[in-house]
This record gives sequence, C-alpha cells and structure tokens, in this order.
Amino acid sequence: MSKTTPELSQTGTEQIEILRQCASDPRLGSARIQVLDADTGKPLIERAAWHARETASVMKTITCAVALEALGPDFRIETRVVRGLAPDEIVLVGGGDVTLSRVAGDGATHYESPARLEHLAQLTLAALGGVAPTRVVLDDSLYAGGEWPDGEWYEEARSPGGYIPRMSSLQADGDRDDPAADDSPRSLDPTGRAGAAFAAFLNVHASSGGVPELVRGTAPAGSEVLASVSSAPVEALVRETLRTSDNALAETLARLSAHALGETPDFDGLARALTATLVSFGVPVDGVKLIDGSGLAEGIRVPAASIADLLRRARLRQGVLGMLDDRLTRSGPGGTIAASRFTEENTIVGDAVRAKTGFINTVHSLAGIVRTTHGKDLVFAVFAMGQDMDPDHPAKRAVDDFVTQLHRHGDALLLLDTPLELAD
Repeated sequence: MSKTTPELSQTGTEQIEILRQCASDPRLGSARIQVLDADTGKPLIERAAWHARETASVMKTITCAVALEALGPDFRIETRVVRGLAPDEIVLVGGGDVTLSRVAGDGATHYESPARLEHLAQLTLAALGGVAPTRVVLDDSLYAGGEWPDGEWYEEARSPGGYIPRMSSLQADGDRDDPAADDSPRSLDPTGRAGAAFAAFLNVHASSGGVPELVRGTAPAGSEVLASVSSAPVEALVRETLRTSDNALAETLARLSAHALGETPDFDGLARALTATLVSFGVPVDGVKLIDGSGLAEGIRVPAASIADLLRRARLRQGVLGMLDDRLTRSGPGGTIAASRFTEENTIVGDAVRAKTGFINTVHSLAGIVRTTHGKDLVFAVFAMGQDMDPDHPAKRAVDDFVTQLHRHGDALLLLDTPLELAD
C-alpha cells in the first residue's frame, strides 16, 4: 500500500483509487505496467514492471532507437548495380531497402517517395550505352541465414494477412503482391520477384538486347559501380516504421544496425547489437532477450521498466533519442495513432498521448508519454497479457482506459511518497 503525503487531498485520494482500479482491471490479464515521472524518473505505478515478457510491436521503439544511433538519421539504404565477371553481365546488389519499388513511373506504392527499380534500370542502361546485358546476377547475400526464424514467425501469417516477408536484402515493395497495400500476401521468393521486375525494365528501356537471364550469385570484390538508387533517410524510415508498424522496415533497420555495429545481419547478430546499444544508452537490460526487430516473436523478453526507461530518455532528448520521441504516433484530431485507439469517452485525451502500439496473440501493448491535465508528462509502458487474444480483445480498450485516466488523474501520482505498487 502506497503512503501519501499530507498534501494529497480527498480528491487526490479518490484519483489514486481510480488509477489503482484501472491498473488492476481484469481485462488487462496478468499485466505488466510501469509509469514514471518523465522529469525525475520517479516510479509512480508498478505492476510486474520488471517481469520480462513479449512486447509485440512496442519492440519497434528499441529497433528505431538503435537505428537512429547506429546508422544515423541521414543514412540512406543503397541498391547498386555493378559490373559482373563477364563483359555482358551485371550484378544487382541488394542493400536491404524493402521500400524499393517495382512500380513503374510515379505509380502509387505503400511507401512514400521510394527508390524505383525502373529508375535504376535507366541509370544502368545509360552507363552501358543503352545495350541491355545478357545476364543479371542477383546478389541478396547480405542477410544470408537471417531470412526466417523458425518457431517464432508463422508461415500461415504471411497469407492472406501478409504482414511480414521473408527477409531478403533484395526485394521490392516489402515483397507485397499489391505494392500499394499495407497488408498483402507475400511471395516465397522476394529476390526473384525484384530481379524479374528489374530485368523487365531493362528490356523495355534498352536500345538493343532482350530480357536478360537471371541467376543467383554475389558481386565480385571491387567491382565498378554502374548505377545506384537510395531510400529515404533513416529518420523518415523510422517515422514510417512507427506510424504503420511496418514489420519489414523494422527488420531491415535492425539488420542494418547490426551490420553497422560489426555484428552479423541475422537474428543472432541483431539481438546482440540491439541489446548492446540499449546498454550504451543506459537502459537496464536485466531479463532482456531479443529475437527480432519487429516484435512478432513470442519469445522476446523485455521488462516494462526497460521500455519506460528508454522512452524517458527519448523524452529528455538524450542524444539522437529525441528523434524517437518526435516520431511516436500522436492521439487527437489529425493525429497519427491508429483510428481504433482512444475512441468514445477516451477521446477526452485529445492530443495528450504520443505512443507506440503493439499486438500479437498474447499481448496488447502501448508505451509512450501522456500529458496530464496540469501539463505534466508521464512515461508509461502497459502490456496486457493473455492467451488467444484477437486484435479487438477487451484488453485493448482496457489499456486505453488506463492511459486516459493517467491523463485525467495522473497529477495525483506525483504527490505519492512511494509508487503505487500492484500485485501481478
């Protein structure tokens, strides 16, 4: 039982009780909750806050923070064409840009302002004097061994849901069947689909030569670069990852960060790189076990306290982490948070919440910053835990209800001598 200061009024006591009830809501299941004073870091509410469990897409806050640090906000992902071993051979080298598009011209894609395979083909032909090569080698070796985590991601989730591709470093439109859709079925061969689109553009725009043969291989060391195109900068990719919870983007940011930090760009390497970077930020990693960059893996283990600590550092604008805070989705009219969040009576929060959502079938999660009615910022991380949850499970509404009450009554927490501690 938390002790209150003499300054806590009867109204304040009632507000604390409301928050206690919301944090204990049965709809939250075996919840994990941490709430901090954003300015001081003082714990205000704790419920199994140090119990490390899965995160769902709140994991993307870690991935994006590390990408901003390891790659830098201005880094762009490059897709290159280099000379092959034979005079009539070129190599298309994937650099990990899942936003690269196979859509012709300026046709609609899911991603904003992507690099395009058609433009890369035109630049390549210009370097070759307009004559198409007879053979294109497809080099997707960057992520070798890190395409799919058996036992953590499920093949049936790729179609019809289509929310994750196989992680090839050479693919277009996140390997969606429909390049303009968010969720769309994905193929079994993202490299082959991207390569076929590139070869077709070479054929269309060449002054001579037919459709080149496609083979798999790697670029010769020191090969001359004939052409290249680049993605939007990392800061924009981070914004997109957080806004749409794009799993493909999160995974490529995690792998490229690992590569930049001297680790292998596979699942083991990204886990080491992300964890080490959290340590460098000063975030506690007791109990942390990372598996992927998207949060799809049920085997991920992160305490609510670690997420809250990271987001508090972002709110305090520690290093590049201020850019993470800037790119969290916002509530309210014109906000970027999902339209299904903070509805009905919870619209009272207005624009007071900036956060990252998450869902897999064992957790509904939300973590970010909420502004109280008196203008104080509170950092929160809430994980409602259960089994066989669906996207509209009551836990989702319970999480929103709790954060709404933090907005309405959270100022009373600041008058507590000790945190409001709740049993798991």
